[in-house]
Amino acid sequence: MHEESSLDTTAEFIATPEQQLPSVLYRDPADVRTIYQLLSSLLLLVGLLTLSALGNAWQYWRRPDRIVVDRSNGRVLLINDREFGETDAVKLTPDRPQESDKKYLVREFIRSLYAINPTTRAADIKTALEMMVPHSATKFAAYLKEQHILEQQRAESWQTVWTPQDVTIDRHDLYTVRVIGKQDVTKIINNQVVQDSKQLQLTVKLVADPAGRTDQNKRMGFLVAALDYKEIQS
Repeated sequence: MHEESSLDTTAEFIATPEQQLPSVLYRDPADVRTIYQLLSSLLLLVGLLTLSALGNAWQYWRRPDRIVVDRSNGRVLLINDREFGETDAVKLTPDRPQESDKKYLVREFIRSLYAINPTTRAADIKTALEMMVPHSATKFAAYLKEQHILEQQRAESWQTVWTPQDVTIDRHDLYTVRVIGKQDVTKIINNQVVQDSKQLQLTVKLVADPAGRTDQNKRMGFLVAALDYKEIQS
């Protein structure tokens, strides 16, 4: 009885040959080739995109080609940073704002203030303020508001013709520009058209703009620091 029970217990732990061998899975070779082809294509695409991004960045940041040619004789004066001399008509010099730049800036500044066009008045005042040193622009805007100058001009439908007569630079202060001009005013007072003419002397103090030539300073490189107004003839 004891021996039979021992044999039966041993038989329970004997496994079949199929149960003793581990299972092995095999992938179709065609699937493997397809995966490698897709992975290679993906890597190639990533590489091309990277090269394209680097090329676009280089094109964006690189300095554009600069070529200066004297059209009177066809001579090349400059290719990028390489200079090839000068001619009678063209000379290359460092960019330094000159007296003509100061005069042009002041003429545009005065015109924005004293050549009054009702349809563009707000834009002209904005342009004039942008041409000033920020602190001076704030003070000047406050002055216009406190004196109700713009409100009066709008209420009386001012329109003027500004005629500059003389624009000179003070020889004792090369950053001071003096302007003499005539302002012909047409306005409406008590439902009647009134015409007036004023002879004005204006003194404009300039400073160099740290930002250089910008759209705000009309690409002239200066800002208006102060304006002095004087009526010399009615």
